[in-house]
Amino acid sequence: MNKTALCLNAAEVSERTGLSLSSVRKLTRSGEIPHIRVGRRILYPAEALAEWLTQKTVGGLDPEKDGALSE
Repeated sequence: MNKTALCLNAAEVSERTGLSLSSVRKLTRSGEIPHIRVGRRILYPAEALAEWLTQKTVGGLDPEKDGALSE
């Protein structure tokens, strides 16, 4: 059975994104990265994190410019 974590901790976010742990913590303090607080723990919802990364992506293919979403 393949288990996918719903939430990650700061170290896991750092490892998976390539951001330093201090950068993850800084983004958390500033409210830039999606996170939830459960008691004293800070968790990062995996799906929200993936969406946040997608929104922060610069460049690449723009489906509207390439005509993929033409009406």
